Amino acid sequence: MELSWSDARRLRIHAQGLGAERAADVPSAVRQAGAVQAQDRLGWLLGVGTRSVGLTASDVDQARNVERSVVRSWFMRGTLHLVPAEDFRWMLDLLGEAMDAKALKRRADLGISPEDHARVLRFFRDDLAERGTLKRTEVTEVLAAAGLPAESQAPRHLLRTASMLGVLCFGADQDGEESHVLIDDWLPEDQTLPVDPIAELARRYFSAYGPATAADFRWWTGLPAADSRRGFQAIADELAEVSVEGTRMWMIPESAEQIEQILSRPTESVRVLGPFDPYLLGYAKRELGVLDPLLKRINAGGGMIRSCVLIDGRLAGTWDRKRRSRELSVTVTAFEALPDEAQSQLDAEFAEIGRFLGTEVNWTLALDPAAARSG
Repeated sequence: MELSWSDARRLRIHAQGLGAERAADVPSAVRQAGAVQAQDRLGWLLGVGTRSVGLTASDVDQARNVERSVVRSWFMRGTLHLVPAEDFRWMLDLLGEAMDAKALKRRADLGISPEDHARVLRFFRDDLAERGTLKRTEVTEVLAAAGLPAESQAPRHLLRTASMLGVLCFGADQDGEESHVLIDDWLPEDQTLPVDPIAELARRYFSAYGPATAADFRWWTGLPAADSRRGFQAIADELAEVSVEGTRMWMIPESAEQIEQILSRPTESVRVLGPFDPYLLGYAKRELGVLDPLLKRINAGGGMIRSCVLIDGRLAGTWDRKRRSRELSVTVTAFEALPDEAQSQLDAEFAEIGRFLGTEVNWTLALDPAAARSG
């Protein structure tokens, strides 16, 4: 089947759970995206909120802190994600060592020796077996007291490596602070594992991101080429192939069967996404339908991926927020003139974000100077 990029973006919005059909609970919303990026608190809250119906930010906190139905740790590409608890162990077994191995140079730069690295895994196991929970503000002190590297970014790196190698994960927040716990204390050990984890990860990816390429899958995982290739090949016969303006892509059959139905729905649908949204980070190339100078507005450097506005999956602007008293003040910077209908949808989107976050959201609109010049 031949598709345009506009078609592909609308299909991806559906696959991501950002279209008309959305999740009713937190784990389902997280699974809909494959996993939800979790570097930024607002980002992971809205990553769930925009893919669900009727939930609140408190529901996300309840799922993570109390129900333990979703868990935060380092996974794909060695970055922080929320994943469903039932998928935690097999995803970590598949990804952890490979992602940690990429950090050898960074570890050396931080002055962490191989001996320190081996010792810190034992230290965290023993310390948390006794202590139970380690707050973020306590990490530097306890590492220094144990004679382990505690300067600069070394504590964060040691937490990361101990998490990726199966010792720690994030637990319940303590007095508003992040905390770390032993995985074996936080999650049951009798989780059902897929027969072929890399194949299952590929299935999850193409379900959440299709239509996509094998190169996109490799980018999303961060795994070596041979591993990602094996995962793709293991399920290739299960996937439906489409052509997006001459590029071969794949999607799960269930989505392929709904192509006509999805593309027949009303167009010019507006969605507002938070920072680090998976839709922006799930592909090797971001074909978001804007000029390169404007595309750089969402990633201006330093690894920060800004909040954005989409129209039918096309990047139409960014938004910034400031907390003022009891409200959130938002400025939308549009890459194109937005008609009244799009602005009405923005009203509805920010009203829903306000309901989800439990705060009032007031927003204003400005045209990006570069867009104004190009127009």
